[in-house]
Amino acid sequence: MILRRSWATRSAFRCAMVYGLMIHSVDSSQTLHFSIFFTPEGNNAYKKTRQQTIMRRILEEHLFQMHSGDQHTTVKSKASSSLDDADWLFRFTDSKPAAFKAQAGFDYTEGILRLQASTLFEYPKLVVWKHVDKVVYTLICEPLDNPLLASNFLTLFVHELSDHFRKAGNMVEEVSSRPDEIFTILNLMLPGGQLLFTNSNLHRHFKAQISQVLSQK
Repeated sequence: MILRRSWATRSAFRCAMVYGLMIHSVDSSQTLHFSIFFTPEGNNAYKKTRQQTIMRRILEEHLFQMHSGDQHTTVKSKASSSLDDADWLFRFTDSKPAAFKAQAGFDYTEGILRLQASTLFEYPKLVVWKHVDKVVYTLICEPLDNPLLASNFLTLFVHELSDHFRKAGNMVEEVSSRPDEIFTILNLMLPGGQLLFTNSNLHRHFKAQISQVLSQK
C-alpha cells in the first residue's frame, strides 16, 4: 500500500520531459563533467558541438554578470551581452552584484537563456543554469516548459549532489568519476527526464530514497 501511494504521488506531480542536463566548468566551454540527453536529437552526431555551444553561451553570460556590476530581473538589449538579439535573457533579481558576492566569498551566478532553432536544435530551447563554486548545473528544456519549475529542480539537485559528494572530497573529481551515482539521483528526481512538481514532502521522500539506494552501492 505504501509503495502504491508513493507511485501515485509521483505520478500526480509529473510534468513535461526536458531535453537534457549537463554539469560543466564555469571557466571553460571545453570542460564537461557529466551530461545526459533524453531525445534522439540530443544524442546525434552533433552532440559534442551542441554541448560546447551551450557551455560557451553560459560562460559568456556568467562573465557578463560577474563584470556588469549589477543584475537585472529581465534584460533584453544589445548592450546586455554579445548574445544575439533573438536570444532573451532572465537574471534572477539580486540586491548585490555578482562581483561583490564573489569578493565576499560567494561564488554563484544563475539565469535562463534561449537558444534559437538551428542545425543543432530543430526547435528553440530554454537553458536554465546555476553556477556554484566553479561548477555549472544546466537543464536544457523545451520552449513550453516551466522555467521556474526547472530552476527549482536545479536548486534541489545541486543541494543533493553537494550533500552526497562533498563528504568524499573534491566536488569536481567526484562528479566526474562517479556518474553512476548521478544517474541514480536523477532516476529519482528527474525520472526519464520528467520534471516533477516537488513539494517539501516529496523532497524528503526523494532524499530518503536516494540515501537508501546509494548506501547500498
